Amino acid sequence: MPQESNHQTTKILSDPDSLVREFVKPGMYLHLATTMSRPNALIYSLSRIFEGTNPEFTISVAGIHSSAHCLALSGIVKKMITGFAGDNYPKPSPNSLYKDLMRGKPFELELWSLLTLVQRLMAGAMKLPGFVSNSLVGSDLITDKLGKTAFLYHKPTEGNPYGEAASPHLVSESRGTKEKDMVVLLPLCPDITLVHGVVADEDGNIVLSQPAGEGAWGALAATKGVIATVEKIVPRGTVPPELVLIPSTKVLGIAPARYGAHPQSLRVQGFPEIPAFEGVESYLDDYEFQMEANKAAGIPAKAEKWYKENVILSGGHEDYLDLIGETRLRRLKMTPPEHSLTSPENPKTVNDSEQMIILAARAIIEKVKTKGYKTILAGIGAAHMAAWTAAKLLEKEGIHIKIVAELGFYGMKPFVGDVFLFSQLHTQHCSMLSDIVSILGTVVPDDCLGVIGAAEVDWFGNINSVLDGKGNFLVGSGGANDIVSTADTIVVAKANRFRFVRKVKHITSPGDRVVEAVCQFGRFKRTSFSDHPFELSSWLAPASDEEMESEEAVLRYTLWLPPDEDLPIAQEPEINADELTALRELDPERIYTEQFMVYTRLP
Repeated sequence: MPQESNHQTTKILSDPDSLVREFVKPGMYLHLATTMSRPNALIYSLSRIFEGTNPEFTISVAGIHSSAHCLALSGIVKKMITGFAGDNYPKPSPNSLYKDLMRGKPFELELWSLLTLVQRLMAGAMKLPGFVSNSLVGSDLITDKLGKTAFLYHKPTEGNPYGEAASPHLVSESRGTKEKDMVVLLPLCPDITLVHGVVADEDGNIVLSQPAGEGAWGALAATKGVIATVEKIVPRGTVPPELVLIPSTKVLGIAPARYGAHPQSLRVQGFPEIPAFEGVESYLDDYEFQMEANKAAGIPAKAEKWYKENVILSGGHEDYLDLIGETRLRRLKMTPPEHSLTSPENPKTVNDSEQMIILAARAIIEKVKTKGYKTILAGIGAAHMAAWTAAKLLEKEGIHIKIVAELGFYGMKPFVGDVFLFSQLHTQHCSMLSDIVSILGTVVPDDCLGVIGAAEVDWFGNINSVLDGKGNFLVGSGGANDIVSTADTIVVAKANRFRFVRKVKHITSPGDRVVEAVCQFGRFKRTSFSDHPFELSSWLAPASDEEMESEEAVLRYTLWLPPDEDLPIAQEPEINADELTALRELDPERIYTEQFMVYTRLP
């Protein structure tokens, strides 16, 4: 029987545009909730309604990609607080729309890591003066924030339980060190947070899609409250209380918006018998749309056309759905068959990209067996393909390692054939669906092996994913800084002399815990927390040039020191059929296993 309620403050409006017109005012600080189902219908409304009015919004969001490019194209943002700006499908890569971000175009940038952004929201939600974090210390991400939004303190020591004063560190030249320092982050308190949920009841209690990403923290940190679209509004009292993540007291207004997360996905599995979810179905990422948006955003003439067609001329959310078409939308609700190979692959056909991923998988397997890691954090890109391949090969040996991903996937067994790290299809075989704070904040620091990519890596393990040699913006940290800050880490990157460098242009992630760098011709190792550079420890001639020697490869493809003649270099076994078959089965469209010799994008 529906429960009685005296709560009457949440407004129910007809559509996303009405929500934005009712509650959003120029000059506000808005947060866009980063769950697996981003509030894209509201993002479009925001751009459509305020374009040309110079509202000078400050906006925070964990990552800008695909449909969120409309925020830059609309000109409504004065300042963006984020951890990633670029493309994340089919591969993580820069988008030329943001090449001048470090110069303040198309908006002012404040760059964080994924976890620190959420930790600041946590501080805001809990009304804390600050949040102590393991991240950022030792990186260039902290230098522009010192004394403003981030403060370095020495860690407590015996005889000095409160640590030393922060004043010596309030200079831009100091990044701090992992051994001595900790960072205190000031809270983030948006005026309004925009959310897309699965369902909400008439009072405004909201259920979020799982895995939860940032969860409710951004919503709870909002000083004025939340505006939310949902797939369906249901009678009060019909939503089981254990499923509510955002309570009605934080919600200003709600509106129905079916496919309100498009082109991102939404998950409803697990609730088939609950009446509140009747008629609400899961839908998958629209990869075709995301690729169109990414491609268009980087080319001014195409960007304008894409923006007008999808944001301005659509006129509203239902018109936007008409533009996409019901046939295409229905297709997003269909689960494709998993891919399988009927016969082993010929190892003689391996290419450089595949060899790199397989060598990285071997490195993961070796470390799991010798170090006893509990989990592997798979970073997006060639890194997660290596982690998936390693897990498949370990399983054949009876070793079941837990693969985790930063948005909340735990115990991931990939849906074979879908290479996107954050596909909702992978939730089908997870042992737990969690969130960013649980994964990056608790799982990763607890005997986890990190596996990530890099735009640049130097011979001391420092990683750059922010700036190229011309000062152009790349993509940002995402969760990489958080991973490297607390976990032993393997870097997987195609070697060339612009990527394997003497000194990175920006320390996005410090190299203290980066213990191995794997490329197409071998594995470089170093000891964590040491001043020792990488040394080539094992070697396999690149598939593209089987006559090449190890010293020639290091000199041709890197700016690192050639191998020390006094140090032995192990010969890696040739790639075998089991390894190549495991990898190619995971990537039937050859998105990560294509052969490319000019490496201009992130791997």
